[in-house]
Amino acid sequence: MGGLIAALIFACTFCVAWLVLGRLMRRSLAVSERLAYYAQPASRAAAKARWSGMPSVDRVMGRLDLTRSLELMLDQADLPIKPFEFLLITVTSGLVLGILGLLQSARQGPGAGKIFFVMLMVVLGCLLPLLFVRVRRSLRRQAFNRQLPDALQAIANSLRAGFGFSQGMTVVANDLPAPISVEFARALREMNLGSTVDEVLQTMARRMQSPDFDLAVAGILINRQVGGNLAELLDNIVNTIRERVKLKAFIRVLTAQQRLSAWVVVAVPPVVLVVMFLGMRAYTSYLLVTHIGQVMLVAALCLQLIGGYIIRRIVSIDV
Repeated sequence: MGGLIAALIFACTFCVAWLVLGRLMRRSLAVSERLAYYAQPASRAAAKARWSGMPSVDRVMGRLDLTRSLELMLDQADLPIKPFEFLLITVTSGLVLGILGLLQSARQGPGAGKIFFVMLMVVLGCLLPLLFVRVRRSLRRQAFNRQLPDALQAIANSLRAGFGFSQGMTVVANDLPAPISVEFARALREMNLGSTVDEVLQTMARRMQSPDFDLAVAGILINRQVGGNLAELLDNIVNTIRERVKLKAFIRVLTAQQRLSAWVVVAVPPVVLVVMFLGMRAYTSYLLVTHIGQVMLVAALCLQLIGGYIIRRIVSIDV
């Protein structure tokens, strides 16, 4: 047990040192790499260095679809780290919680349930960074959707004042708060590097994955092809988005009880298990020690997830 703990501590220290030294000693991006970041996917070979910064690792990660998915997820969450660094953080988190689980198991003595507990801690540690990124991405997307009507209204007002569409985007980038100002500032940088307005808007829509912004982008692109009063079109889109927001809020009020039921279904059994384990450890330990108890725990977890998913699908109403 002591040797295993020492090996895990060494692996955890190695990952942390790699992350810290990689951040401190990494050279600044070359001009070609910075330009490749905004280039089309077919010509972004130089941008692969963003994945890890090491050629051998980049060649391996370049063959995996997981790398591009992680890159997109980190980009959507506005986290300035590379996919390989995120994987190191995930492994480090799993090792840390695994070490804590081993230390706790060593105090309680040998037992079959200790292995299950340690593995559960490792899995939980690996899932924590992913959960953090997903929550940050969701909050950022929600903030973007809240700020979108004001941004479109600012662009419409700029068009009425005689400015162009790019000047309206500049107003949004300079005057509105993050994250929408960050996204429009990034779009302006891409335009300055040679991308067209259509390409920039479509790229932003793919990155944000917002139905409201998809509606605005579709209207703007159609207007640029057929012509018309873009300011009036943006006013109509803003009114539509605000009506959708009101309807979504009304639906959330009506489905609040069902969503609370989903949280109760998922949260109450683990809480009861922890309370019983602390109060009646000899009675509850059979779930962790015996084979049938472990099977029952896995089955209960699966049924909880299925029940929560069904309730979530019932109360999820598209507007």
